[in-house]
Amino acid sequence: MEAKGAERLHPLPRIEEYPDIDLYMDQVITFMEKKYPRRPLTKTMINNYTKDRILPPPIKKKYSREHLMLLSLLQILKGTQSLPEVKKVLHPISQELAKGDSAPLYGLYRSFLTMQDELDRIVGTAMGEMSKLSEDRSISALSTSAMAAFFSDLTSEIIEGMD
Repeated sequence: MEAKGAERLHPLPRIEEYPDIDLYMDQVITFMEKKYPRRPLTKTMINNYTKDRILPPPIKKKYSREHLMLLSLLQILKGTQSLPEVKKVLHPISQELAKGDSAPLYGLYRSFLTMQDELDRIVGTAMGEMSKLSEDRSISALSTSAMAAFFSDLTSEIIEGMD
């Protein structure tokens, strides 16, 4: 079994990869579909994230780079966590952004990218070691599923401790 590369663990675009112009909803959907083809977003989902205050409201029906960054973080979290857990992580950042303060979002995003770069290396090494233990794809699927469950549970525990 071969590691698929950084895209598997690290799907987040770099900050400079986000458009520096505001986008309408359809453009946001198109952008996110290109970045996350296996995790489609709909207009209804984005509107619900805004109603739930996970995402700040658009300004004059346009979404900023910061909205896209939050949606990307949301895409990662919602892959394994419940919506209330996602909200617990992102709502404070969304509130700051709604007040005009984007520094917490940029700080979190940059720190997360840095950590992910290191985790990409670690996971690549672990996947290589795992392939030495067995080339049976069923065993690999079970092993990675067990790791995913472990990390999902660990993430829930971390989020529970956020207060």
